[in-house]
Amino acid sequence: MAHEMLPFDQIKAICEKRADTIVKETSGGRMLFTAYGARLLGMWPLADGPNPLWVSKGIEASMASGQWMTGGERLWIAPERSFFYENPRDFEGFHVPAGIDPGEYATTGELTFENSFALLDYSTNMAFEGTVARRKFEVIDDPFDSSLPCAAVRISDSVSVPSDSMAMCAWSLAQIYTCGPEAPGTVFFPVKSGAGILSYFNPIPASRAEALEGYARFKIDANDIYKLALRPEDMVFDNPVKAVYLSPAPGSDRWMCLIKRCNDMPRSQSDCVDIARDNPDGPLGATQAYNNGPGMPVAGDEFHAFGEMELQLNKGVVSDGRTVSSATHELLAYTGEQNQLLELAQTALGIASAPRLYE
Repeated sequence: MAHEMLPFDQIKAICEKRADTIVKETSGGRMLFTAYGARLLGMWPLADGPNPLWVSKGIEASMASGQWMTGGERLWIAPERSFFYENPRDFEGFHVPAGIDPGEYATTGELTFENSFALLDYSTNMAFEGTVARRKFEVIDDPFDSSLPCAAVRISDSVSVPSDSMAMCAWSLAQIYTCGPEAPGTVFFPVKSGAGILSYFNPIPASRAEALEGYARFKIDANDIYKLALRPEDMVFDNPVKAVYLSPAPGSDRWMCLIKRCNDMPRSQSDCVDIARDNPDGPLGATQAYNNGPGMPVAGDEFHAFGEMELQLNKGVVSDGRTVSSATHELLAYTGEQNQLLELAQTALGIASAPRLYE
């Protein structure tokens, strides 16, 4: 049985109670943005069609209590070990600091949100008052000119920390919908020949992730906790596409596609900052994907059935006594028949034949 997908009207009504909420129309669909957590919460390529971004069915309670678990596309700060674990040495005490997410984002312009807060680095026990996170969204046309229903956005992110010696970067995460184990989704990544797959949490079974000819793939079914990463040395920077997600839509014959495009990312190990819990002394990744499962360390009893597509963005550079990470990336949503989206995925990945889905 597919997991629940909240409709547009319900999400909009909930968001409007809590924060500035903006709806932008596309040629055949719409997108929904909220100042709460500076989120892009929904991308409907067709107004009455599916939303490939996962939205929590508990979103109203999360917003009412100031929690981060709402869904959609968000901005965090890496390394996760330093900012999200109370005991970073042993990767223990995971939690999401409220200053980071949802923060207290203010609307400062057209689809522009800004949050000023104190960033606590648990590895040094130092707080950096006056850290600023900023997000700007811009509706764009389909860069593939695919003739498929499309909703697309360009996102400019920046994180500025009052420190001249911090290794950090902005971190883009999109929570994605899955129907579950009986009809899983698949994330695809363009990769170089001989690419390897990194495990960031538990070792990933070969049945859930593999590198093939020209691309890697990862199963999304919200059935067990795994996190995949790719070294920048294995990524294809001639192609701005970094991840492509395909999933059946619930309750219909339609499929959904979500594409992340970006080149403002680490190009080498020295540019990477996010350390793997599974192998802290091992190689580091830049493109990442996460599959949720029972046992996720988050407050509340509700199970959250989602996956994630994640990008570690440009490593921060020092400017006027501050470390600043800034990047621009794009998120594209499509809907159509399975064969249409497989053809689009092949084009986006730059490979010779259609990629293989998990079933």
